Amino acid sequence: MKNLNEIILLIDDTIPSIARQAIARILVEEGGYNVASSDRGLETKYGITKRWYPNVDIANLTIPLAADIYFQDYWNFNQCGLLPDELALTFFDACVNQGGDFARKTLQKLLRVKVDGIIGPKTLNAAAAACSLIFLTQFTRERCRAYNNLVQADISQVVNVEGWNDRALDILIECQIIAGFGVSTHE
Repeated sequence: MKNLNEIILLIDDTIPSIARQAIARILVEEGGYNVASSDRGLETKYGITKRWYPNVDIANLTIPLAADIYFQDYWNFNQCGLLPDELALTFFDACVNQGGDFARKTLQKLLRVKVDGIIGPKTLNAAAAACSLIFLTQFTRERCRAYNNLVQADISQVVNVEGWNDRALDILIECQIIAGFGVSTHE
């Protein structure tokens, strides 16, 4: 697998910089081609699964095509680009790894706005006002709780829980750096 900076160069440069960085991070995190019995997504490459994309040739999926899928179906669909940069990264990762519905409703619950799963003006305004290191930590805590609850409901997923929690915590650190310095660690 290529490194983060090499992957960013393969992503369509019409995609905004923060989205390219977030997508590249997901591509690195998700890795290459995999068919694992513990993966509910079935055949997977770069985190794009046969379960959710049955018409995509997963084995021959390219980085640029995977990046386009992430940009359209996750970044744009979930309004990530309208959130503060430091929140956008962890929110996007939650959309990808835990599902957009979970991410949107968890965000709304923490923001104390109507929990309807729709990222509209009230959610966006509340996110802009609430985004802080504490809020980023609260969002990450909810992500980790959801992973742990998933394992309690399905013990076969225990092989994944440490990696999922490490991923959420690593992204939290990156978001804290963005919040503190206004730049990504990968620019």
